Amino acid sequence: MDSFTRRSLLAAGSSAGLALCLPHWLREAAAQQMASPLVHTRYSATSNQGKAMLAKYATAVDRMMTQAPKGDPRSWDFQWYTHWIPGPQFPWSQVAAKKTSTIQQFYQGKPPNDPHRKLAEAMWDDCQAHGSNPSDPSFFEEMFFLPWHRYFVYYFEQIIRAVLNDPNFTLPYWDYLSGNVSDLSIPPEFRNTQSPLYRSNRNPWVNAGDRIDKNNPGGLNLNAFKETSYIKPIPNGSVGFCPILDGNPHGAVHVFVGNSTGMAQIPTAAGDPVFWLHHCNIDRLWESWNRLSHSNPPWPSRTFPFANGAGGAVTAPVGGADRVALLHYRYENYYVPPGVAEPLVAAAPLAPAALTEAAALQAPLETKAIVPGPVTLGAAPVRASLTLPSAPLFAAAPQAVAPLALAPPVDRNYYLVLGSITLQGDPGAATYNVYFDLPEGAAAPSTEDPNYVGTLNFFGVSADHNHDEGGGHGATFNVTEAVKNLQASGKLSANPSVTLVPRGEGLDQAKPTVGEMSLVEA
Repeated sequence: MDSFTRRSLLAAGSSAGLALCLPHWLREAAAQQMASPLVHTRYSATSNQGKAMLAKYATAVDRMMTQAPKGDPRSWDFQWYTHWIPGPQFPWSQVAAKKTSTIQQFYQGKPPNDPHRKLAEAMWDDCQAHGSNPSDPSFFEEMFFLPWHRYFVYYFEQIIRAVLNDPNFTLPYWDYLSGNVSDLSIPPEFRNTQSPLYRSNRNPWVNAGDRIDKNNPGGLNLNAFKETSYIKPIPNGSVGFCPILDGNPHGAVHVFVGNSTGMAQIPTAAGDPVFWLHHCNIDRLWESWNRLSHSNPPWPSRTFPFANGAGGAVTAPVGGADRVALLHYRYENYYVPPGVAEPLVAAAPLAPAALTEAAALQAPLETKAIVPGPVTLGAAPVRASLTLPSAPLFAAAPQAVAPLALAPPVDRNYYLVLGSITLQGDPGAATYNVYFDLPEGAAAPSTEDPNYVGTLNFFGVSADHNHDEGGGHGATFNVTEAVKNLQASGKLSANPSVTLVPRGEGLDQAKPTVGEMSLVEA
């Protein structure tokens, strides 16, 4: 992806005489080093290098916002609108109409074949996988969430280098789950009201410097690292590292940081400069998972349109984003789960591992239990019992419901899948902590409770989403450890329950509904 500069070629030429005096093996090594593209390092936003990069980033954001011509691919709004144009997220007819009118506004007086206009038509409203186009149901797919955003950040970083005329710039990452409580606060550079990095449409406690999960401490987690498979599609949802990471910490950070005109909604999320540090960290977490000998799926022949640092069109194949080494960058450090040894080698996965992941995609999935009918949530905890899929909707008496008799998980996992989630209003930063078979009447359980399996957030849900178009919002939680612990202690109920405990405000007006709830073995 990188290219030699005129200066580097001249330098190479001036050293040619010296190279002739070197031993053959050393000349060969020097030639390999010269031929290898420069590998950039991305730093933590709290490190000295990261803070230096943030100062450069602020300059670049200001230039993109105030100096770049309107409609130029290197302008701030153009990059923002690549993720999504401010306006409707659903239905697709309204999305398409808003895109058409916005492009006409940006490129008024420009011919239809204007290259920037053509690029906007190809790139805008392209965020994977938070859309739904009924005329092309395969366009927005969950499996593309991570590679699309990897490219998005990668080419944005190239544009920053061009705007700054600084080939050494790298985008810092915000490691909010470093284990240091202070890192749960947004970096101070983003809270300076005089900085181009500041945005007022964040939750008030965020710009005040409090931890972003103030209303639900512990609501962020890295449960995705329990997964050994990248993705397994299932009815009304999916399981695996990619979809679970998408929900938490990805979606959770979005709603903890911004309000409904900022980071909390897909159409406005990329308007906040902290968006890019957040997604830089999500990308780092994906590479961290790969370094633990986990492979990605065999990628289909799909490409994505982007703009490079020169503002020119780029066609990016999904397989080219499989690992960061393919794009010639790395991270200052990587996440390693507690109790896991630091990987000695960070090589690309071997072919057999890819074949294993391909087999995992085809592995049988079994629905073990369901919650009959939709579950309406509110400002009070809600408890729902799981029953066999074939159980009658209305049993004559509780004892008439057949027990689930869950087998101890050995080589497979149990997942709680919440699907077809809808809202009637803005949920703000409110979330629900989810507990598996929590004893009835348990007082104010925390995220440290052994029955806690994750936190439900509503990033990607909008009140105008018609689920008949497909792409319904869902969330998946790995409940395997909870099942094991309950079985080991003899406390697993014959028909386990699911309890959702609200945290935050605004859920009375939001009136969330979980249309489907099931327990899946995969």
